[in-house]
Amino acid sequence: MCKQPARIRLAARPRAWRMRPLALLCALVCATALGPAWADNNVEFNNDFLELGGASATADLSIFAAGNRVLAGDYRVDVLVNGAHVEARTLPFKAENPEQDATPCVTAPMLAEWGVNTAAFPALAAADALTCVDTKDIGIPDARISYQPETQKLMVSVPQAAMQRSARGAIDQGLWEQGVSAAMLNYQLNLAQAERSYNGHQDSSNTAYLGLRGGVNLGPWRLRGVGAYNRSENGRGQWQFANTYVERDLHALRGRLVAGDSNTPGAIFDGFQFRGVQLSSDDSMLPDSMRGYAPTIRGTAQSNATVTVRQNGYVIYTTYVAPGPFVIDDLYPMSGSGDLQVVVTEADGRQTKYTQPYSAVPTLQREGLWSYNATAGEYRSGYNGRQRPRFLLGTLARGFAHGITPYGGLLLSPHYQSAAFGAGINLGNAGAVSLDLSHATSSTERGASQSGQSLRLLYAKSFRPSSTDLRLLGYRYSTPGYRSFSESVAEQAAEDHNRPFYNRRGRIEGSLSQQLGSLGSVYLSLSQQTYWGRSSKNNMLQLGYSGSYKGLSYGINFNYSNDGGSRPNRELTFSLSLPLGDNASASLSASRDTSGQLGSQANLYGTAFEDRRLSYNVSASGGAGQDASVNASLSYLGAKGRVDLGRSQGVGYSKTNLSLAGGALAYAGGVSLGQELGETMAIVEIPGGPGIGIESRPGLRTDGSGTAVVPNLTPYRHNRIALDAASLPEGIDVKDGVTEVVPTRGAVLLTRFAASNGTRVLVTLQDAGGKPLPFGARVEDGRGIEKAMVGQDGETFLSSVNHGDLLLVRWGDKAADSCRVDLQLPVASEGAGMQRSADDNVSVQRIANATCVSEQLAGGQAPADNKDKKS
Repeated sequence: MCKQPARIRLAARPRAWRMRPLALLCALVCATALGPAWADNNVEFNNDFLELGGASATADLSIFAAGNRVLAGDYRVDVLVNGAHVEARTLPFKAENPEQDATPCVTAPMLAEWGVNTAAFPALAAADALTCVDTKDIGIPDARISYQPETQKLMVSVPQAAMQRSARGAIDQGLWEQGVSAAMLNYQLNLAQAERSYNGHQDSSNTAYLGLRGGVNLGPWRLRGVGAYNRSENGRGQWQFANTYVERDLHALRGRLVAGDSNTPGAIFDGFQFRGVQLSSDDSMLPDSMRGYAPTIRGTAQSNATVTVRQNGYVIYTTYVAPGPFVIDDLYPMSGSGDLQVVVTEADGRQTKYTQPYSAVPTLQREGLWSYNATAGEYRSGYNGRQRPRFLLGTLARGFAHGITPYGGLLLSPHYQSAAFGAGINLGNAGAVSLDLSHATSSTERGASQSGQSLRLLYAKSFRPSSTDLRLLGYRYSTPGYRSFSESVAEQAAEDHNRPFYNRRGRIEGSLSQQLGSLGSVYLSLSQQTYWGRSSKNNMLQLGYSGSYKGLSYGINFNYSNDGGSRPNRELTFSLSLPLGDNASASLSASRDTSGQLGSQANLYGTAFEDRRLSYNVSASGGAGQDASVNASLSYLGAKGRVDLGRSQGVGYSKTNLSLAGGALAYAGGVSLGQELGETMAIVEIPGGPGIGIESRPGLRTDGSGTAVVPNLTPYRHNRIALDAASLPEGIDVKDGVTEVVPTRGAVLLTRFAASNGTRVLVTLQDAGGKPLPFGARVEDGRGIEKAMVGQDGETFLSSVNHGDLLLVRWGDKAADSCRVDLQLPVASEGAGMQRSADDNVSVQRIANATCVSEQLAGGQAPADNKDKKS
């Protein structure tokens, strides 16, 4: 009775679709008995099972005889070359005849884009750009192309010898996109009000900080401006503009051209701000193995504190942090080197200051690659506004065989001249090291001159087997007469004010992290700076350990800093953290500060909503010799930006802070408000699709016009943008909800998703005589795109349909095996004719029936009559 069954894949439908119990039971028995016989070979499905219990005649189901058939059409696929994801692309699938699976149409230019060396194989080199290659024999020995319909992946397997030579992570420049013309503005507004009482007096103060980062894109050109307004407790406000510049990338030179305010690289000379013109290489265009480095800042806050980071006198980062340890690892330093000054301001006004060292790692280039910089302009500093000497700067480095990279540079100014040369060496398993020597001659306006040398050694190593990362170990020694360019400018400023000047003598710094497997991890960061003519030293040490056991996380951190003052800062903190569910945790910490006082702190923190766009933190602290305090903070990341609110209350003081951050973008399609835009971004347009979310982007939703700005894309890398299918509103369907883009630096890309508007309906399709259409018949729209299959008793689920749509139903190859439906959607009253589908949790409108008519049906050639059958 049972013939060997074929695999049939049915699209997700509402639960209203059903199979008669007797037919379903028989099908399950056959599937259980013959399960091992399921194969990819052609098999035959007994259609009689679908007619048990009086079902209608069935359609021709031979399409499923070979398993999951791939029909001709366009499909969105993920392309994997030798197992590595390359891109997502829409490919046409073609079939020589209806009896065969359609195969992907892959052309020789596509293979070249995916890294195949097509020029080395005559058949591919001579192939027409529009001609599909034979997927079974593409002209390369042992190469093959296969398609996995169940995962929609195109698997391309090519021997490594047939691939183009490229570094790991390299992306073809033909995929880089410059984006559209647009204007943008990022803002961050921090407001704080503090009240203090002492000796019967009350004092109230207000502070404000407004950070602005705006720009305009015109083709490959980027105009950017960075400014900040800061009003201190004394009520005085000051505007400070750090960078205003225009830039563009130069692909042929693997570099960037910048005109205006920017900064010099710090690989050879210490970096500094300037105003002028710069042409330099951009390592972000290189593969992943050559990415840049930025320091990680760690510290501990006792209350809802403000953390301010300065570099060379300019504020480059400010944020509010909750009580407890904090980590800042998303810095975008304005200079390639130059120590960072970190100030932690507590709610009661106490400040903790320390210096975070920041230097370049060893200078290494791949064999045959160049790193260059040419800059002309005037020096700029937030400390010495009057001193702006002009200068010329040039640096050059080239990679040679055996992992050797020689480098050097010249820096010329009216009162300063310096030359440097050195080499970096890749030591293989021993790491990487660079050694260079600089000579400098400087003079002051009063005629004093001096010269000297500076020797620098840098080392970095990542020990993969032991999970040890020695990020940076550096040592520099300078003779008494040596000045860096920044020190020379500072010396002239000190001379103008008759202040003593101390130039740097020796410096040592290092950063180490070690993974201990199941035992946790440790980190160590240290630096020491000494000066000529001054006995005091600048020291910084951070040491920490963290681990977990059965959900309980624990850690111990020690911070020490001394900027040369009479009293160094020391703090030892021990913390425990316990999860209270998927989105909440509690922690307890104990600390000992510089004065020897013991303190403790209890925190309750977590997130809310499915995408965790709301976060909160409530804490209470106190201890021996310390006044008790309570702190609470709330952060909400919405579609239009981020809002942070904090409140601290203690003995004799209280503080409230509010932070608003977001962005605005204007382009040819209109103006869109959103989250902080970052440097590189994409505009997502979904016509008629408001309120649609973006995967992995908490709080981000399309606005009323179906537009959203996706911020913080990575330049020159594949960026995946995927719609959150669960957020699609009723009546909106998106065929391809995933795309990949490769933006250039600072680009604004425009990404459109094709959406169809309509209603979801469950309709009973019948012929002119009122009989159900055959089970398994295919339903197509006016463009020939398949929309559904007819279910049992003619019941069919349709999505994105509208009143008056014309549908074509086919159940065979003959002309008579088809008919057309003029879909008429009745106006449903509130709650009438609507049901909630358990499969996709959306409203589905039920239509009693729809008549399918055609000339053949009118002539009496209706589907075969339904005959009762008994098992």
